[in-house]
Amino acid sequence: MLFLFLGALIGYLLRGDLGKESERSTLSEKTIPAQGETAPPSETSPSTPEKGETSAETSQKLVLPVEPPAEKVMPKMTLSLQEFFHYLDQKPYVRHLALGNGTFERFKVILKALSSNLPAPAGEGIDPRILTANVYHFFRVLDPKDIRLIKEVMRHERDDMEIDLDMFYSWLVKGEGDPETDRLRPRIDLVYPYAGFLLNTIGGRAYTLRRASSTRVLLSYYSILIVHQADKRGRNTYGIDIYPYIRSLSEEMTHYPDLQYQQEYLDNLDLIRRYYVKKR
Repeated sequence: MLFLFLGALIGYLLRGDLGKESERSTLSEKTIPAQGETAPPSETSPSTPEKGETSAETSQKLVLPVEPPAEKVMPKMTLSLQEFFHYLDQKPYVRHLALGNGTFERFKVILKALSSNLPAPAGEGIDPRILTANVYHFFRVLDPKDIRLIKEVMRHERDDMEIDLDMFYSWLVKGEGDPETDRLRPRIDLVYPYAGFLLNTIGGRAYTLRRASSTRVLLSYYSILIVHQADKRGRNTYGIDIYPYIRSLSEEMTHYPDLQYQQEYLDNLDLIRRYYVKKR
């Protein structure tokens, strides 16, 4: 149900299998000389002195150590995402689902399905068919096994929801310049309909209302951030007015002191509120 959670509103990840980076590291350790060691002689190096050289001159030549090539540093956010999915793969409640290729591969399947079937973030009052489609959107688009996976993750990882959502949202809107990761990151025009859907429609809000209260508040918060980003870029194509949602969420957020970053959320909402007050 939580498209935000598995993509920070459609987010996420790198290409390639989990663990490839560690395999590359192991390979490098086997093939690159450590600093201070001498490189093995080349197979094409002559074993006899060159013409005009003496054996003594040859023996006195120094073999300089070969500096290992600079190791590619994995972006911090990419590493965090890899660790997140690897962590999920080890959990008994996930292993019980028998996903086969693991959560990262299932994530890619989920991402493709959701990106290919966008909900309507407005217009339910004009066309009842939009309301019906929105109410059943996730059940119509996703495989039942994927829906169960998302529900299980939300239920078991609720305590870390704030950290996970922050990580995915940061990756979604900022990226790190890593071509493998950025290739998978969805465009804002694919994320925006889901943010508006969860925030602005009966069908979308019905999903969030069935979640725990703190989860619903966080989903609304990140939905506001994403619609705001789209609005600033001129991509608020449905003209969603988030000002009323900012006011109501700011008030509701004060009732959840257990949120680790409550004050940060409130400060951000206040900044966005002032942005729209100036525009009115």
